Amino acid sequence: MYQELIYLLIGLFGLWLGAELVLRGAMNIAKKLKISHMFIGLTILAIGTDLPELFIDITAAIQRLQGIETSGLIIGETIGTCMGQIALALGILSLMGIDTVKKRELLRDGLVMLMSVGVLFLAGLDGEISIIDGGIFVLIYLFYFITITRDEQVFRKIKKNHAGNKIIWAIVSLISGFVFLIYASKAVVTNAVILASLWGISQAAVGVIIVGLGTSLPEISVALTALFKKTPELSIGNLLGSNIFDILFTVGISSVISGFLVSKNLLYFDIPILFATSLIVLYFLKTKMRLSKKEAIILIGIYFAYIIFRLVFALN
Repeated sequence: MYQELIYLLIGLFGLWLGAELVLRGAMNIAKKLKISHMFIGLTILAIGTDLPELFIDITAAIQRLQGIETSGLIIGETIGTCMGQIALALGILSLMGIDTVKKRELLRDGLVMLMSVGVLFLAGLDGEISIIDGGIFVLIYLFYFITITRDEQVFRKIKKNHAGNKIIWAIVSLISGFVFLIYASKAVVTNAVILASLWGISQAAVGVIIVGLGTSLPEISVALTALFKKTPELSIGNLLGSNIFDILFTVGISSVISGFLVSKNLLYFDIPILFATSLIVLYFLKTKMRLSKKEAIILIGIYFAYIIFRLVFALN
């Protein structure tokens, strides 16, 4: 049992390292090509920090095709990560003085985030997220992505700033990061399934408590770095966008591969908790476009209360 736990933690570290290498490689390529900061924030940082979740869910979906049931891990990890980002990460960053969110970001990304949680709930009412559901999720995300890139006019900026340079080491970093992500995600999924069986708890509980928190680390790490360096690439809007990516694209892609089952406890407990937490965040933000210290503490308290409840009752 301890061996599997160690392997899982090593896998989570490998995911963080892989995401870090991919992020650094992509950022260096973007800088050498003189791509705009706005595009870096909307794509490389927002999507790059979600690579651990994406690779875990894809790996779990492939294993499900091979006859290993991993449905609970997929949805549990997604909900755990989203709660970590919207409650824990946002709460910590607000305590440390993150900048205010733009009203346009709040309306656009906040409402889409709520909609994505609602779509996840509705799709799971029949007890599964089907291949068709997954395809719809991906299409919704692609429409959202095209919309935000048009809003920010990032493609026009890229054309203006594009310049060719040697980027061999950045490419090496990028490729190395993907290699780490592939092997680390397999280690995490395999050992999470084993631990759930050994501990006699659901995969969803392991996904929410351990894997979900672990895969939130890249977002927290990048957010803290951006905060300390006073760079604009990552804001509250990016954290909202990260949740949108996790639900619509990550869950969508894994569903297209194999589809997966959704337990009643996940459907009627975890997903509503995520929706309610998201609603609370948007309510807090709507007045001053930022979180007060009191509101940040409330969000952190909600996260730990949810995790403790999950840990004590280990719901399916």
